[in-house]
Amino acid sequence: MAEPEPLVRVLIILMTCFLLFHRSSPAALAPTPPASTLCIPRERDALRDFKAGLNDSGNILSSWRGADCCRWKGVGCSNRTGHVVALRINSPSYSYDFGTMGGEIRSSLLSLRHLKQLDLSNNNFGGQPIPELIGALRSLTDLDLSYSNFGGRIPPHIGNLSNLLSLQLNYNYFLPEIQAMPHSHDLTWVSGLRKLQVLSMSGVDLSAAVDGFQAVNMLPGLIDLDLSSCGLQNTITPPLHSNLTSLESLELQDNPFNTFLVAKNLVWVWNLLSLQVLSLSTCGIHGPIPDVVGNLTSLQNLYLDSNHFTGMVPLTFRKLKKLQCLELSHNVINMDVRKLLHLLPSNELQMLDLSYNSFTGSLPDWIGRLSSLNVLYLDHNKLAGEIPVGIRELRNLTELWLHSNNLHGTITEDHFTNLTTLEHLWVSHNSLTVKINSTWYTPFRLMSAGFSSCILGPQFPAWLIQPTMEILDISNTSIHDNIPAEFWTGSHLWTLDMSKNRLVGMLPTTLGDLELETLAISSNELTGPIPTLPKTLGYLDLSNNNLSGPLPSGTEGLKLQALLLFNNSLSGTIPCSLLQLQQLGSLDLSNNLLHGTIPKCPQGYRTSSITTLNLKSNNLSGPFPMFLQRCRKLIFLDLAYNKLSGSLPAWIGSRLPQLALLRLSSNMFSGGIPGQLSIMKGLQYLDIACNNMYGNIPEPFGNLTAMTLAPNDSGALFNIFEAEEVIDDILSKYFTDSLLVDTKGQQLEYTSGIRYMVNIDLSCNRLTGQIPSEIGMLVALKNLNLSWNSVSGIMPQSIGELRALESFDLSHNELSGEIPASLSALTSLSRLNLSYNNLTGTIPSGNQLRTLDDQASIYIGNPGLCGPPLTKSCSRTDKSTLVPEEHEGMSGKHLQLLWKI
Repeated sequence: MAEPEPLVRVLIILMTCFLLFHRSSPAALAPTPPASTLCIPRERDALRDFKAGLNDSGNILSSWRGADCCRWKGVGCSNRTGHVVALRINSPSYSYDFGTMGGEIRSSLLSLRHLKQLDLSNNNFGGQPIPELIGALRSLTDLDLSYSNFGGRIPPHIGNLSNLLSLQLNYNYFLPEIQAMPHSHDLTWVSGLRKLQVLSMSGVDLSAAVDGFQAVNMLPGLIDLDLSSCGLQNTITPPLHSNLTSLESLELQDNPFNTFLVAKNLVWVWNLLSLQVLSLSTCGIHGPIPDVVGNLTSLQNLYLDSNHFTGMVPLTFRKLKKLQCLELSHNVINMDVRKLLHLLPSNELQMLDLSYNSFTGSLPDWIGRLSSLNVLYLDHNKLAGEIPVGIRELRNLTELWLHSNNLHGTITEDHFTNLTTLEHLWVSHNSLTVKINSTWYTPFRLMSAGFSSCILGPQFPAWLIQPTMEILDISNTSIHDNIPAEFWTGSHLWTLDMSKNRLVGMLPTTLGDLELETLAISSNELTGPIPTLPKTLGYLDLSNNNLSGPLPSGTEGLKLQALLLFNNSLSGTIPCSLLQLQQLGSLDLSNNLLHGTIPKCPQGYRTSSITTLNLKSNNLSGPFPMFLQRCRKLIFLDLAYNKLSGSLPAWIGSRLPQLALLRLSSNMFSGGIPGQLSIMKGLQYLDIACNNMYGNIPEPFGNLTAMTLAPNDSGALFNIFEAEEVIDDILSKYFTDSLLVDTKGQQLEYTSGIRYMVNIDLSCNRLTGQIPSEIGMLVALKNLNLSWNSVSGIMPQSIGELRALESFDLSHNELSGEIPASLSALTSLSRLNLSYNNLTGTIPSGNQLRTLDDQASIYIGNPGLCGPPLTKSCSRTDKSTLVPEEHEGMSGKHLQLLWKI
């Protein structure tokens, strides 16, 4: 685990900068004082009819009864006249979800002729268009329909609301419930709103509104403009002269301009001399940051992150004397960090994010001059040198992120003397040594900290036991110690990574009392049983320890999504309570001492969420698990190196439709290979080696679609890796334990590269018949191993179509006839074994075949072969030599295994 989830970090940044620039707009909806006059009966009737058209499943309008509508929730009346002047109906806000209020907006709303403020935000109107009747409410000064799932074309009738001061039509464009995004093909109607001060249309599709900037330019009183995520492109026509002399905030982030910052469609921005906030994040802007940015001398918040800016920050940045928040992260800026810090205002700057760039140099000891700095992100750069002691002079600092650089040296208590407000400290993935007395009483109370790959040990850093701590990463920090008992009781952690140390002792029996959501203590020296797990736990990695005893009990109702317990000494059977966890997606119990059958679990849920299941290298027995019929989302299945037996069921193909990797090697399965496997369109890795399978290789294998296409970033295995790596680095270990693939004459260990592996291994069985010519359709195959069987007949010419093949093993079979000349077309081949068959004739020539190692051994045991690289000439063939020679171990399974290894 390297750091908290990206979303958490983004929210921290946005909240910080919002607080730096929070002010009430002139058009803000002010609370209405208690009504002193009964409302107008005609308006009360109109409100009742308006309510009748709404679907109020959340009972938001429960107070709308009685004669005095001015006392109804969300209704504001004039104290002087009694007329309804404000209507605010909002669902409770739950994260980014739509609200509960919806239904029909009836025309009775027009009876509220004195209505000035209408707020229907945070509701759910099911994608229906904004009613045109809204444009008839001529007294409106404030209209907010944001985040209420209105769709379709925005009615230009809104342009009739000439008294509007604030218009907010923002949309949650990223929600899965989207039915029809609101859009506008042109914005000419906006030009009629001459009094407008706030215009916010974030998430509205304006990709066809090429006149957008020109129309907005007709609003001289505009103060705040938000056109973020509107699909604006570099084809939009810029205004010839800017009339937006009052504009203070301009948000254009998340638009695909894909151009230079000084392109003609953006050049008007640099004349907005009143701008205090400018956001051009994630706009595909490339090239250097231009000097003209320095013209915006009123800027307080500048967001240029997540673009493709290169080169250096211009010297004109020293003119930005009022700058409080600067966001340049996720670019390709390359300069000495000292030079940039020299350009920034030392008394004003409160938030600086330079992360994910190529900044070089070392931190200056005078960094403490940035006395107002609250948040400093310098992670994921190329900074070198030591962390200066002068950093302690940043007395207002709450967040310090320096991880993933080339920093070195020692950190002591002196670095933190004055940092009494520090809450987040991340220095992971540097060459740092932390020498702090374990009993040191810190002047701060941390909420999150990361020291991964630094040296904290060998003693456990007891100074990190803080009651405010929620996220802690001390993985790979050379700790060789017990975990103090007070560590578990003295913090309120919900994410903890202590993996890759030498922690000893046992897990606490009180573990189940904690509120942990993510726990990783893999690759340590822990012993003893696994105690009861916390009910809140979502991700648990205790792999690579010396844990013993049964699998954890009392798991019913757990929220576990990933459970990684591989490489321990756990024993006993697998309980149904574990397999039936409703949210469990990844389960790895491999390399333990588990025994017994895999249970059917007939009482569980009808479907399972498991996508990855690894039970290899245990002592499991019994038939192929019937439980898997419920795992329709299963992508990765490894049951290798157990004692499973019986035939492979035909339902594998239909009940596991998303399976991409199936590994059943070194068991005791018998019978034929089900032809139904061929309907698994995503299967790209098939290993049934070293069983007792017999019969023919199924001809329909040519229909394995995923083996006919080169693996790409949309493949099922790739998606598993990406999903898990995004969730947390902890889960990326799921595939990195050790997946051994028999290829190129040896067992190779694959980690995340398995996502690109296309493999068929049917070796060490009792298969007969011919190699089906359809095998040549699997043009993405990289490894094909049919060795140690009784396959006969000739090698099909279609073998030459397998151009991606890197390892090809047909040894120890009964193949006859000539080696097809098409074999020489396998230009990716690096390992070939055709030994011990009945092959005859001339060995094909080809540049690739001549580059293979140990040439003679490739063809040994085929006395009928001749020509280079063999010494036997093809000009005179001695028929007496066509009798296949005997070789020791042809029928011995143990020698077969030795050959493979």
